[in-house]
Amino acid sequence: MIDMNMLATLAEGEIENPNLFPFPFAMHITFAVIGLLFFLFRFITDKKPYQLIFAFAIPFSLTIWLSESRAWFYTLGAVEAVLVLCALVTTFIFKDKPEDKPSVSGAAKEAAETDEPEDDDEVEE
Repeated sequence: MIDMNMLATLAEGEIENPNLFPFPFAMHITFAVIGLLFFLFRFITDKKPYQLIFAFAIPFSLTIWLSESRAWFYTLGAVEAVLVLCALVTTFIFKDKPEDKPSVSGAAKEAAETDEPEDDDEVEE
């Protein structure tokens, strides 16, 4: 029975939603500022580009409050999707490279280099 009601509602066209967001503007600003500060702090400490992308993508969502146009709603969604996709791509491009661990031959080579005499006086002519 619930499925039939849902299908009938979808068949009517767009579902009217009196509120675009489930929370008020002040709470949206609060979450956007917290997100901006968090990702800026992480970018300063880690220097990863995706953090900077997210730092500006989150507050950019506040622009939805400027217009009630459906065109702007979908444009903003497309822009946010592109920013998230860019952040995803940069996580793979700017991945931390694993640090080189000294191999056994490298350790043996370093040991051989330390066996050299340090003072020129010890070297016989």
